[in-house]
Amino acid sequence: MIRVKRSRVFESVFTRYNTWMLRRHFSSLRLRGYEHVRELDRSRPIVFYGNHSCWWDGLIEYYLSRQVFGFEPYLMMDETQMSRYRFFRRIGAFSVNRGVPREAASSLRYAISLFGAPNRVLWIYPQGVMRPNDSRPLAFYGGVVRIAQGIGMTQLVPIAHRYEFMKDQKPDAFLSIGKPRLVEKVDDRDRLTGELEATLTDLLDDLRARIADERLDDFNFLLKGILSTNLWYDRLLGRGNGT
Repeated sequence: MIRVKRSRVFESVFTRYNTWMLRRHFSSLRLRGYEHVRELDRSRPIVFYGNHSCWWDGLIEYYLSRQVFGFEPYLMMDETQMSRYRFFRRIGAFSVNRGVPREAASSLRYAISLFGAPNRVLWIYPQGVMRPNDSRPLAFYGGVVRIAQGIGMTQLVPIAHRYEFMKDQKPDAFLSIGKPRLVEKVDDRDRLTGELEATLTDLLDDLRARIADERLDDFNFLLKGILSTNLWYDRLLGRGNGT
């Protein structure tokens, strides 16, 4: 497996670059459910688990951790992708090879070992691979539950991602965070995995419905993108203020 090899200098530069990238490629980044993050006990392990439909997921997670929530983030990443983008290890990513059980077990043990200090969070995508946003069932692997079982007293937090073109040339990124679940003891791994999958499925379906119905008032704007071409045209032609 490829382990984390953090570089504070690299992270400082990457944080600024990542913010610029998000502003360049998205019209906005919007979040619902910030109050659930405020409920978290930062002295206890925190694991965010979400759907994985886009290459941008991990970069958005990094932005949330560093610049919105103030966490020290770690991200479990597929080994094939990690081998291509090894620089991610310098910002807290490590690899998992689900195709080799012994290597997968090693990555899970490594994930458990990371929670030796407060204010650390692990981001994990239990689907294991990128899948279309509306693909059902989500088909969770059991790694997130095995990690919770190994840690004990884990706060599991669901997060749903969705990317939509609204009224701009660039897409908007929508995030919805659900209510945290404190797991003290795991008696039945399969049952808990199924419950977590059902929770995230409901959160994703709710997010899709809110966007479709344009019920967006309770989303907070975390970031607004650099003015896109269509808005430059509107401003040039006097058809709007470009905001």
